[in-house]
Amino acid sequence: MLTPAWFPLKYHPLQAKLWRSQARFVAAAAGRGSGKTELARRRVVRMLPVKKPWHDPMYFYALPTYRQASRVAWRHITRLVPKEWIKGAIHESELRIETIFGSSLYIVGLDKPQRIEGDQWDGGVVDESCDQKPGHFERSILPALSHRNGWCWRIGVPKRAGVGAANFKEFFKAGSIISPEGGYIPAVHESYAWSSEDILTPEQLAWAKANLDAKDYNEQYRANWETVGGAIFYAFDEVLNVQQCIYRRDLPLIIGSDFNVDPMAWVIGQQDPDHPHKELRIIDEIWIRNTNTRETLDALYNRYGKSHTAGFTFMGDASSRSRNTRASESDYMQIRNDRRFSNPQVIYPRANPALANRFATCNAAFCNAEGVRRVVIDPRCKNLIRDLTTRAYKPGTSQPDDEGDIGHITDALGYVIYQLFPITLHIPQAPKVYAI
Repeated sequence: MLTPAWFPLKYHPLQAKLWRSQARFVAAAAGRGSGKTELARRRVVRMLPVKKPWHDPMYFYALPTYRQASRVAWRHITRLVPKEWIKGAIHESELRIETIFGSSLYIVGLDKPQRIEGDQWDGGVVDESCDQKPGHFERSILPALSHRNGWCWRIGVPKRAGVGAANFKEFFKAGSIISPEGGYIPAVHESYAWSSEDILTPEQLAWAKANLDAKDYNEQYRANWETVGGAIFYAFDEVLNVQQCIYRRDLPLIIGSDFNVDPMAWVIGQQDPDHPHKELRIIDEIWIRNTNTRETLDALYNRYGKSHTAGFTFMGDASSRSRNTRASESDYMQIRNDRRFSNPQVIYPRANPALANRFATCNAAFCNAEGVRRVVIDPRCKNLIRDLTTRAYKPGTSQPDDEGDIGHITDALGYVIYQLFPITLHIPQAPKVYAI
């Protein structure tokens, strides 16, 4: 019952490999109807009789909302659990199943992440990962898996839209690329992807092709990570604008700052005056949660201030002149008065440029019509690169579709670019006309 033989048509070899995986963390980004959800449901049920050193193993199956959990997962999962495994009655009001083995399985909605906090879990599945709010996995689920060394599968279609799409894509890529600097440990993290075309019938695929545009089909059925529609920074290229940037002690450090409290997002760059296009190189980023301007300045000083003598130039949001984060004086004045940074240049405009103008300036700096790229970003700036590749407009509008962490760090970069590479309108003069 609990082996890959349940597939009604055929299954992809990667599914069998996933079923046998011993990785603690797994990302599965696969097409619609390709079997990932059924496999994940059976995985969590399969673990219920497994003996643990403790008497009360706990598992969860999570969807973005409680309503989804109740409607989509509960009925299917209760059918998978053999009746002889169940201890007493099923607790439908709590979406909880207790077994004769002492283990429990909870179906939860993460619209209220506290539903999963407070307990220590042995494992679980996070479904529809692109629709899960960013930060829930890192702040609520990971700590709840720590004491029992619990496992977790994050699964879903690789959507280009969705509140958690960027977060899930980053998690998926961390399991695909072995990098000691990554946010997750490659030894315990694996990623899998397969297409619905390997599973569904030709008739089902023909219907999808006839009813979806190319990007939707590639995303929903081929499980491709498509580029975001309505991308704000369309000129940014994740290959051509990303390269290792060498920190130079002889050049001033340029700090672009966004004064949101959670997260506080700053970028650190240097401009090469000898480069033919005065290239801006973003060498680092500061990304701190639940903080204030003073603590962020401390982080900057500890990282660069003790040894850098070529000066600091701070650029940022005009609103910081009068708006406080958690300090008694404005962000603007805190920076100007910080004596650890000798004579800092502080450049904050009296009014912010229109968003459309700032975005246009950024795109021109990433790549202008002549193919010149004047901004490069070090690969270590993971939050900045993620924001540049995923920030998009609300469908049918010119307003950014910013949710959660999206937008803050690209605003910090945008303030710098707007100051260094302003777009000036050149109006050619009409030729002089002489009377004869």
